[in-house]
Amino acid sequence: MNRTEPINLMLVEDERVVAFDLKHQLQSFGYRVGATVASGEMAVQRVTELAPDLILMDIHLDGAMDGVEAALEIQRRMPVPIIYLTAFAEDDTLNRALASRPFGYLVKPWDARELHATIQMALARREAEIAVEMSEQRLKLALDAASLGVFEWRPEGNLLRSDGHLGRFFGERSATLDESCPAFLARVHRDDRAKVVAALDRERSLGKGTQIEFRTAPDEKALYFVEANVKAYHTPGEGQRVVGVLRDVTERRLLEDKLHKSSVVFRTAAEAIVIVDHERRVTTVNDAFTRIAGYTEEQASGLDIDVLLRTRRATADGVYFFEELATGQEGYWQGEVECQRSSGERFPAWQSISVVYNTHGKVSNFVIAFSDVSEIHAAEQQLSHLAHHDPLTGLPNRLLFEDRFEQALELARREQHYCLLLFLDLDSFKVVNDTLGHIHGDTLLCIVAERLRNTLRATDTIARLGGDEFVILAGSHNPGYAADLAQKILDVLCEPVPLSGDSITISGSIGIATYPSDGVDRHALMRAADIAMYSAKAEGRNRYQFYSQDMAERSNQRLHLEQGLRRAIDGGQLTLHFQPQVTLPDRQIVGVEALVRWQHPELGMIPPARFIPIAEESGVIDALGRWVLEHACLEMAGLKDGLGGQLHLAVNVSAREFMRSDFIDALRETLARTGFPAAALELEITESTLQTIDRSLEILGELKKLGIAVSIDDFGTGYSSLSVLRNLPIDRIKIDRSFIHDLQHNPDGAAIVKAMVALAESLRMDIIVEGIETAEQAVILTRMGCAGGQGYLFSRPIPVADLIKLLATPDGDNG
Repeated sequence: MNRTEPINLMLVEDERVVAFDLKHQLQSFGYRVGATVASGEMAVQRVTELAPDLILMDIHLDGAMDGVEAALEIQRRMPVPIIYLTAFAEDDTLNRALASRPFGYLVKPWDARELHATIQMALARREAEIAVEMSEQRLKLALDAASLGVFEWRPEGNLLRSDGHLGRFFGERSATLDESCPAFLARVHRDDRAKVVAALDRERSLGKGTQIEFRTAPDEKALYFVEANVKAYHTPGEGQRVVGVLRDVTERRLLEDKLHKSSVVFRTAAEAIVIVDHERRVTTVNDAFTRIAGYTEEQASGLDIDVLLRTRRATADGVYFFEELATGQEGYWQGEVECQRSSGERFPAWQSISVVYNTHGKVSNFVIAFSDVSEIHAAEQQLSHLAHHDPLTGLPNRLLFEDRFEQALELARREQHYCLLLFLDLDSFKVVNDTLGHIHGDTLLCIVAERLRNTLRATDTIARLGGDEFVILAGSHNPGYAADLAQKILDVLCEPVPLSGDSITISGSIGIATYPSDGVDRHALMRAADIAMYSAKAEGRNRYQFYSQDMAERSNQRLHLEQGLRRAIDGGQLTLHFQPQVTLPDRQIVGVEALVRWQHPELGMIPPARFIPIAEESGVIDALGRWVLEHACLEMAGLKDGLGGQLHLAVNVSAREFMRSDFIDALRETLARTGFPAAALELEITESTLQTIDRSLEILGELKKLGIAVSIDDFGTGYSSLSVLRNLPIDRIKIDRSFIHDLQHNPDGAAIVKAMVALAESLRMDIIVEGIETAEQAVILTRMGCAGGQGYLFSRPIPVADLIKLLATPDGDNG
């Protein structure tokens, strides 16, 4: 023991003579007796104050606390070696004394040498314990500093003990784990358990030391990567034990994974990436650089990147650019540049440059990434062209035309000449389109566009506004040029057009407006030319018309009619007539179609053909349709209580109404309000309504749920895909009157009707023919298999009062 100060002892002895004698013996050996107390209570009280190096404790003390109890309490307060003194000791007392982990026993009487030797052995043992504790503390601090975990596994007992950070690797709050080996293995990721078991078995057999890496997954979110160095030892008398040191390598693995991914990204990136040093010399390039620029890494290495690629920037070139970038605050730049491939081809590139600084804050590298934007430029040009040109004909569209129109008007104002606007609409194009199909219709439009383009001067502008509408813009000092140009256009339009293995002839109607006489701005001139074009159509088509004020008057009349229709809906000017629908050939009335009539207070009865198109164009059709449905249901609801108990009611619904988001809700409310049964209602829609197939399917499905029937009105006059019709819940198709006109003398019309009947049968749909006017037509249609019809042969559209009378006749036949 290397210490200069004397050993400090505490003596606990209740016999004064013994205590006195023992104290003198101890002092004779050079020990200092810091205190001599006679009770256990006093010993406990003073031990903290005295902090003795060793205590001599009499086991049998007078008082409430004997020596063993005092020793246990002292051990709880501080680690101090205790030697028991006793003249005698029964087994029970000795067993209790063991719990205090005594450093020795002295049985009275003892000799001085025995006393001194026992004390020295106890002090030596305590010093050894302190050394071990310090060593363990240093080990624990080292484990903590290095975030290591250790374990010891004894295969014989299959028990594993641990220390350090081992518990944290397995998601435990406690750093230590004391459990069986199977329990420990259960904490290992299930995919790595076999690998860990194999490594432990191999180490037990060979004992050469093993390193293994495995994963632990304490929960679904946490995942640790652990590296273990394991060594097996054989200790004589203790059997085999396996010791392992574990280290958390999760961060390293994640970094390695990140670096691997970065490497993959670098190699496989679509962008060219090149790393240059602080002097812009190439050090590394990826595959995309070689693919885009044409240089391999060997070819590019050591060369100035801007010199290599012949880079052109809008900003400063070369060294000045990189110096400004390096000294700037952002350390980053991006923009478009022009580069050159190894082949000599120039190409636009979008380039980004990042500055890399070393630990001293100095520029070490520049990372340059760029992509070839040639295709983007081409796409932008194409998009610009598409944005300003008609995709079908390649002519300028409305957007480009309006811009050129403004430029032409400005030029006309400045140079004081005329600006001529021609508005062309092809005559009967819809018939061609519907008869031959949209593909041939588009072909016709392209041919017309090419003919018009070849007819105009280079300074004239032609545009397609949409559909079959074209506009031509021309500047001239001679207003008569407009008539000459219009006649040339009509002449080239009349030339036969080869389509569908045949040739057809078309015509056009042209309206002409002149600046400044017909208007001084684009909108006024467009309106004037549009009005003149409709006037040309009204005059018989295949002609041109100059705008005049009386044309504007007629246009105003049309506007007046539209406004009057809005007032008529709420003003009591509308009435309903009902046209019976009958079975063929027995002519039994099975339903009626509701048809609206307008009794204008000044103009008298206005036919539907005149005001329905206006309603559709102006949007009044929504309110008109609601009025018709409401009043038709009200009138027929009263009728069904009497004579009309078996009749169904057919009501026309426009495409605009049908596609309204609140159409179904409004329909439910109408049926609830009028009391008309849904099962007796049939809605007639046109083929054009079915163009938006997804929305149509949704609405038709809702109508089916309500029990409402649906028919396609004027079937054959629109465009319906048979595959679409097959998948739609349609109950009936209604053949348009145009197909049965002169049916008995028109084999083509008869063939079309037969085809429609066969189509309806294959799709399991009912069929009804409208516009039947002669008994001969009815007979022919019956032979063809048509089961239903309506027309003047059976009854004209009549007011509800007349319908009641008709139904009251014995056979219900008005034909």
